[in-house]
Amino acid sequence: MNKLGPYITKLMSTVIDKEQEEFVKNLAWSELRRLNVDMEAFLRKHSDDGFPKENKTEKQLLQEEKNDTKK
Repeated sequence: MNKLGPYITKLMSTVIDKEQEEFVKNLAWSELRRLNVDMEAFLRKHSDDGFPKENKTEKQLLQEEKNDTKK
């Protein structure tokens, strides 16, 4: 079903494993960086202004509260 979570966990475990070869750790780091870029691109593409919708709603609520206190 969802294999990305366990895959990322395995990569992170590889990076912190003291017994793992440096070459293998570097490969895991590279893959984690690539996934990070891919996820960031996905989030930016599917949001209106580069921020998650929750932040946008929170910002609007804070602005409304600020305006209410000025009255």
